Formats: sequence, C-alpha cells, structure tokens
Amino acid sequence: MRYRNKLFNNRERIEIIDLLTNESKFFQKVPFSSEEFSKIKKLGSPTLQIGFALQLIYLKNNGISINSYFDRVSEKLISYISNLLKCDSNSIDKYWCTKNTKERHLIEILNFSGYSKFSYTKEMAEELFKIALNFGSFTTQFKEFLIFLKSKRILTPNLSAIEQFLWISNKEANEKIYESIFRQISNKERFYSILNVEKSGTSTYSRIKTLSVNSNSNGIRELLKVVKEIDTFNDPIDVSFLSDSKLSYFLLEIQRSDKSRIEKFSSNKKKYAYLALFLYFKRKEFIDMIIEVTSTYAGTVLKRSRKKSKLYSLQLQEKLKSNSLKLKEIVNDILNIKNIEELEKYQKKLLPLNDELNLEKSELEEIDFLLKSHQSFNYTNELLGSIKFDSHTKPKFIKNLKEFPELKYKKKIQIDTSIFNLQWQKNIKKMDFNKKVVELAFIYTIRDYIRSGDIFVRESKKYNSFDSYLVSENKEITSKEAKEFLEKLKTMLIIPKKLNFDRNIIADEKSNFSEKIYSYFPKISMPEILFEVNSWTGVLDDIREKDGGQKIIVATLMANGHNIGFSKMSISSGIDEAVLRRTNEYYFNNEALFKAQKTLVNYHYSLDIVKNWGAGEKSSSDGMRVPISSKTIYADYNTHYENRGGGMYRHISDQYTPFYVQMLEGRDSNHVLDGLLYHNSALEIYEHSTDTAGYTEQMFALTYLLGFNFKPRIKNLDSQQLYGFENIENEGKKFKKINENLILENFKEVGRLIESIHCGKVKASLILNKINSYSRNNGVAKGLKEIGRILKTKYILEYYSSELLRKEVQKMLNKGEAINSVGRLMFFGKNGRLNENTIDKQLEKASCLNILLSSLIIWNSRYLEKIYRLVCEEKWFDEEEFKRVSPLGTEHVNFLGKYVFEESVIETKDGLREIKIKA
Repeated sequence: MRYRNKLFNNRERIEIIDLLTNESKFFQKVPFSSEEFSKIKKLGSPTLQIGFALQLIYLKNNGISINSYFDRVSEKLISYISNLLKCDSNSIDKYWCTKNTKERHLIEILNFSGYSKFSYTKEMAEELFKIALNFGSFTTQFKEFLIFLKSKRILTPNLSAIEQFLWISNKEANEKIYESIFRQISNKERFYSILNVEKSGTSTYSRIKTLSVNSNSNGIRELLKVVKEIDTFNDPIDVSFLSDSKLSYFLLEIQRSDKSRIEKFSSNKKKYAYLALFLYFKRKEFIDMIIEVTSTYAGTVLKRSRKKSKLYSLQLQEKLKSNSLKLKEIVNDILNIKNIEELEKYQKKLLPLNDELNLEKSELEEIDFLLKSHQSFNYTNELLGSIKFDSHTKPKFIKNLKEFPELKYKKKIQIDTSIFNLQWQKNIKKMDFNKKVVELAFIYTIRDYIRSGDIFVRESKKYNSFDSYLVSENKEITSKEAKEFLEKLKTMLIIPKKLNFDRNIIADEKSNFSEKIYSYFPKISMPEILFEVNSWTGVLDDIREKDGGQKIIVATLMANGHNIGFSKMSISSGIDEAVLRRTNEYYFNNEALFKAQKTLVNYHYSLDIVKNWGAGEKSSSDGMRVPISSKTIYADYNTHYENRGGGMYRHISDQYTPFYVQMLEGRDSNHVLDGLLYHNSALEIYEHSTDTAGYTEQMFALTYLLGFNFKPRIKNLDSQQLYGFENIENEGKKFKKINENLILENFKEVGRLIESIHCGKVKASLILNKINSYSRNNGVAKGLKEIGRILKTKYILEYYSSELLRKEVQKMLNKGEAINSVGRLMFFGKNGRLNENTIDKQLEKASCLNILLSSLIIWNSRYLEKIYRLVCEEKWFDEEEFKRVSPLGTEHVNFLGKYVFEESVIETKDGLREIKIKA
C-alpha cells in the first residue's frame, strides 16, 4: 500500500533509517542463543543460514525486518555473521532476491521469537493518539512509538506506514486540543476581533506580536496596558492538559503564524485555538518582561538616587567645612572684642551669615532622592492587578502585598515593617509611614525576593518557583550514597607537599606556512560557497525542501547572516523584498536553523582532515559582543564597549566547528551547559574551557556531575581561595576547610537538580540564572558551591603544575576567539548592530551567521584536503606545519556583492530612470 502523507523531510528519513538499521549493539555480545544457533545451522545452504541469521539479529535488536533495508547491511556485519557460522558469504546478494524464502524465514523467526506482525488495531490507534497528544516533535513521536512496539514485541512496519499512522493520530490529537481550547472561549465575536485591522493599518494581532518596549517606566506601563487588553478578550485558557513538549510545538507554530496564515485555516476551531494560544504565550512573555523591566528600571533609579545622595553629601560636607572655618574666625574675633559697642557692631556684621545658616537644608539621604522619583513607579496597583505573586517562605509579605491596592487613597499606611529589610524599616519610620515610601519598599522588595527565589509567579516561565522546574523528589538517594560521594571527592583532592606556582605558557612559533597554503585557494564568493556546501551536505533542505526556491533561501540566509537586511539584499539579488520577508517569516525559525547547524557540524566531523585539529572531544565557549540599537529590553549598557548591546554566545569544538550558538541573557556562565547538553550532533564533547566570564565554583560542580571536565582560564588565579578538608597552610597558601555537612545535607536536592537538567525538565541556562541570583540560604546553591570549591582547588593545583594543561586551555580559547573574529568580519551589515527586539529574532540572526561560518569552515576544510593531495610531495611541504593550518582563512573569499561596471543607456525623455508608483 502507498501512503501519501509525509511528516519527515529527506534528511530526517535518512536519520530514522540510520536509527532503525543501527548495528552498534550487534557486536557487543554473543548474538544468538544455542537454540537459535541450532535453528540456523539446520538450514542447508550457507546463503540461507547467513540470510536467516541477519533477519534474526535485526529483529531481536532493532525490532525490524531487514528485508526492507537490506542495502543497509554492512560488510562488517556480514563478515562477522559468516565467521560465527563458519559459512561463505559470497552469494548473500542472491538471498535478497528470493522474495518467498525471505518471507518464509521472517514468519518462522516471528513465530519462535514471540514477535507478531504489525496490525493497525484499536489498541495501536489509542497508543498513537496518546503519543501524538504528549509529544510535539514528529521524530520524538516516532521514537516513542518504536519503544512501544518493542515492548509489545511487534514488528516495526515500514517508515511510510508509520508516517501515515502518525499523521492520522496527530490530526485527531490536534482536533481534540482545538476543541478543548475552543470550549474555553466565552465571547467568540469579541475574541475573533483580535484579527481586525486598527486605524494604524495594523491588526491587533500583529501589534501585540511585534510589541517591544524600553527599559523604563513608560515601557512597563505599556506592557501592563497590553496585558490588561489581552485579559479583555477572554479569561486565561487552561492548558494544563498539554505536556511541555506539546506546548513547545505550539509555541513554534504560533511564532511561524501571521494574521493571513491563521485566517486561511479551514477549521474555525483551529483558528480560535491558535489565537487563544497566541494570547496565552504572549501574556506569559509579557509577564516575564514586566518583571525584567521593573527590576532593571528599579536598579537604574536606585543607582541614580545613590549618585545624587553621594554628590549631595559631598557638597554638604564642603559647605559645613566652609562654615566651620568661618565660625573659627568669628570665635577669634569675639574673643578680641573689649567693649559692648564693638560687640553690637559685630552682631550686625554677622546677620548675613545667620540668614545663610537658617536657609541651609537639612541632610538628605538616599530615600529622599528616591521619593523624588516616586512618580516613575505610579503603576504599582496595575502591576499587582496583572501579576499574582506567591511564596512558600514569605506568606506575610504576600498577604500585605495583596492588601496594598485597597489602600490607594490613604496617605499613611500602618504596616508591619518586619516584612521589609532593616534599611526599608528605617526609611518607613523616618517618613512616618508615608504611602509613597511603603510603595517603594514593596517595589524594591519584590525585586529582591524574585531574585532570591523567596517569591515567584506561577504563570511565568522564568520566575516560577524553584521546585516547579525540578523532577519529583527522588527518594532512592540515601545518606549512604551522599557519604560515598563525599569520600570520592576526598580521594580526588590531593594537596602536594611542594606547590608549583608556574603560569608560563611557551607559545608556538609563527610561520608563513598557512599563507602559502591559502595562496593556492581559488577566489570565491559567499553564495558560491553556500551552493557548493549544499551540494555536499543538502543543508538547505533543513530550512526548506527542494522546490526550486533555494536561491531565495540562500539570499535570505545571507541577508540575516551578513546583517545587511532584506531591502539591501533585494537590491543586490533582484529578488523581491516581500518574497525575502515572507521566506524569513515562514522558514527561518530556530528549529529549522538548529537542524541546519547540526547537519553542517556532523558533515564537518565526518571529514578526515578535522583530525589534524582534534578528536571532537574538547570545546570552548565565548561571547561575541554586538551592539543592539532596537527598542528592546534585551540589551544592556557595557562600560568597556560604551554601548547598549548583547552577546552571541558560541560553542566551538577543537576541530574548529561552531556547534552551538545562543543569545546571552545574564552572565556567560549561565549558558555554558546549554551548548554541551543540547547540541545534539555527532560530536562527543568531554572537556570544556571558558574564560573567567564563564567560570563559577558551581560550574565546576555541575560539569562534573553531568559528566564533563571543566578547564577554564581564570583571571587573577593567584588570588583565588583554595580549599581542603582541613584548615592548612602550605608555602604561604591557605587552604580553607570545606563544609562537609553542606554537601551531605543538600546532596539529595543537588541530585534532583542534575536529573531535572538531564531529562530536559528544565533548560540548564534558565535554572542556572535562578541559582546564581538566589540568596545564600538556598541549599542547592550552597551544596553546589561547596562541591565546586573542591573541584576548583583540584583544577588550580593541576593548572599550576602542568604547562601542557595551560597550553591546551589557551589553545582552545584561541580557537574560539579566532572564530569570533571571522564572525565579526562576516556580520558587517549595519556596522554589526542588531535591530531585532526579541531574543528569538536575535537568535535567528546569530544562527544564520553560525551557518555561514560553518559553511566557510567546511568549504575551506574540503579544499585544504585537495591542496594537501597536490602539494604533500613538494620539498617545501611540512606535515606538522600543515596540521596547524586552520580552516578559518578568508582572504580568498568575497563577502560583499559583485559590482557590474557597465554603462547603461537611459532612454527616457528627462534622462532619468523610471519610477514605479505603487498602488
């Protein structure tokens, strides 16, 4: 039977077939039992024996009939089986042509192995429906279905059949989801009005989708206004029946959907469901933005007030100093007065000074200046109306917070000040319980408690309770395991009697060998590189399947990756700007770009030449600073660069492969684990290096517990505190005693955190951002820090004593810096400035740049291989020097467009080019 509906593109189909026919397990143990071996040997012909054995081994291990994939059977496996059976395998090809024999053997194997043929039963349909309801990715659904088939000992049907059944189950599951959401919408006419076009010419949907704000009070008010507007369409929908995986699937679908796409849906229920989910995701996003902007803005106002307070104090001090000198003079003058007449005269002389002292202002504190900025925070009631704060540890604070909006007309608020810190208690009492001061106390305490994890927002993605991000409590971890873990740490940390504090690194000598090699390279442009690399890898199919539109994909990719924009690319390429924008909107999402990056990483890893640079087991990560000029909260001011901007944080393998990229939110160290855990490529990274920005003591603990070896380059290494299991001093270096109880007490929760990251319950960067901002009372943070201190001390002692280690770390970081330099060269449009206002849009640009980088590196690597074959016999050629030639050469590449120097004749009456007036 032929099935029409396809879920997977060509590359995904190849990956699935690779999964189905994987032979890695076949050689790990004796593949057949004595009974199976006896059955095989009863077959007379060696060809039949080997064919039967191959069918059996694939069914037992992979649950498939190899008859559909016989061309995937490796020579290695055939040789292995023939040696086991002591048979000649020369005629095995004939076996695959004997259809009846193959089928008879399969039935016989199914019968005695307890397997059954696949049948689309009611039970099967229910299981497929359940899978479709719980998993968003079709590839994940396929894998889950394979697990189910294997557990039931059912033969896996062919790929096309599974695609058809998954297509049916997804259609049914989605219809159920649409129906469930549709029922929750009360006023459907009002709800659908979100697609109406406003006076500005933009629909409400598009306005909300593209909203961006500045990090100030106006930005917060604008966000609160839109959240209130969203709430007028409908009560928040309940999506608790959807898994995280399915929600992620719909989030991607919503990001890809514009007004016109939704209007084209034939199903009304689907239209309403998409709109409801759009508002659900946007409300969640805006809640997070409100918290972020409030925190940032409150911090800015506080810094400003402190600066003014400090300046005022200095001025007051100068004034007091001046008046003190005047008073000294006055005292001396008075002491010299001998009669009453002179004293009366002197009193008149002192009247101006007396007036000046009476006019002198009293001393002002930080709170006085903050109060002058109070008007900037006059949105507190709206904020508390839109965001529902909660807490496990501060119930009293939450109670007072809920009651605050009801007191809006009071000038003074009698409140229990113990819910605030000591400074705010002092401020409130000083200002006699003035409502403005209490309001400021709430704003700043919300900020501090959100950061410390003491309060949270259940409807937030970033600011929910710490516990909500973790898997259920693991009761299997015992105190015995905690003690064993601690003992293992003790054996790892050996403090030598004599410490070596050498930090020198002997650099390799520079040579012109690389320039000579690159002088052989053909001159080429970036579009030519992309088309050539695509002919080797098929990478463009990950973004859009072949349908004659690859020129548009390449143009859109370069418009993003070079940051020149669609208007300039339209002029350069002759492709309509609207076509480029539509292509970008629909095809250039982060999921498709991630697939494309993975394809390039895997292809580069497969090349022989990459072994010159490393085994693909080491990596480094570093941020590439980019200015951001758009109206967005996702930018910060950097005093070193003197601009507002952000960072593209890139992971690079020792083979020069840029295998993961993300946009920085917070400090670099929050993002180190993401690249190591989620690159999903063929690379098997074991060791990782960062500079100081990527280092924390907790990172040492997390990398170790997740199976990585962390090797950072730490600034001011000499001043780092070292730790041991006793307070000791060795050659002037003091080793502070580790708090073993902190490790033992928090080991269970640390294990829970690691499991949550491992299984994908929470993204590493999100939970790290929370841990790094939490108060010192957080047990997980304290436990991780104590474990990290042991591992950090062990590493520092090794770093000092081993020049090889120091050189290795420096070498890895140099590769990252070199790739960032090429990245800056490529990202030349708009002077390297990003104009995108959301993290997702910024990440799309960063991903496109990464694809251009990877394509250049692959192209250079392939041509390095070719040049090697041409010149390796030359007298001047040096094998060791060649291994140091990196694939990052750019002199032969034209990143700019081609200029056509031809004089054109303009044949209009006025001698000017025609102007087209758009309707």
